[in-house]
Amino acid sequence: MRINRPGFFIILSLVIALGLFLMVNPASRAWRSLFDRDLPAPIQSPTLTLTITATPAPTSTATRTMTPTKTGTPTATPTPGEGEPQVIGYSVEGRPLEVFRFGNGEQVLLIIAGVHGGYEWNTVALADQLIDHLRTVPELIPVDKTLYILRVLNPDGYERDKGPDGRANSNNVDINRNWDANWQANWAGSACWNYRFITAGEEPGSEPETQALMKFMLDYKVERLINYHSAALGIFPGGWPKDQNSIDLAYALALVSPYAYPPIETDCQYTGQLIDWASAQGIPAVDVELRNHIDTDFEINLEVLRVFLNWSPGE
Repeated sequence: MRINRPGFFIILSLVIALGLFLMVNPASRAWRSLFDRDLPAPIQSPTLTLTITATPAPTSTATRTMTPTKTGTPTATPTPGEGEPQVIGYSVEGRPLEVFRFGNGEQVLLIIAGVHGGYEWNTVALADQLIDHLRTVPELIPVDKTLYILRVLNPDGYERDKGPDGRANSNNVDINRNWDANWQANWAGSACWNYRFITAGEEPGSEPETQALMKFMLDYKVERLINYHSAALGIFPGGWPKDQNSIDLAYALALVSPYAYPPIETDCQYTGQLIDWASAQGIPAVDVELRNHIDTDFEINLEVLRVFLNWSPGE
């Protein structure tokens, strides 16, 4: 095909001129928008934002169970209520030594039973009767007194046998010969208890039962005590040598009971006794022997208790 060059160039120039006109003329831009308005807006690619948050360390929901460890010395605990047991120590075999408190006065008194365990089991039965009675009539305790009752000082012997085999603790020691008062490893006298071989311990205060009671009496400032035994010899005052306050207490208790004072004399030499140690600490103390190995003499000892609670040194 032949192209007329002058005409081609004329047409090309006109096309170029028209294009330039449309680009710069406002009217032409409005006209162009008619074609652009339906075009979708360009799609923006979403921006991914990565947020990192700290995760707390996992917390264990398991509960740790602690097993209590029992030692010879009880840990400090709130004082139990009146008539409730308070542990003051443990026996050789780990049995608790429990005292029961009645009253809240300044003067502290103490009754002890079961020093010879099951051999003198009726003293423990008497202590239990006194505890039950005072729970019922706590007003028997004067307002200026606090009374503690240690129901059994030798629980191992008490659990072992209600006869001669229950007299010693689990180290085969007579706890009433283990105190630091005229202590001797051996004692003389045909009237001394000899149904079984028994010792006074390796040294004074060697036994945990002795140590626990000694600490309690000193810490609580006990002012006088009755140590119950059986049987039939009467009332023995503490003191080595003699202690007049203990003698006076023995006499006062004998006046309201069938228990003899002075007691029946024998050839037995009593060494290392609890009441003699107590007397050496300035504590009037007596051994009271029940009438036999079976009865508790409960009614008799209610009167003994009344006098004991109201007696004072020098009376």
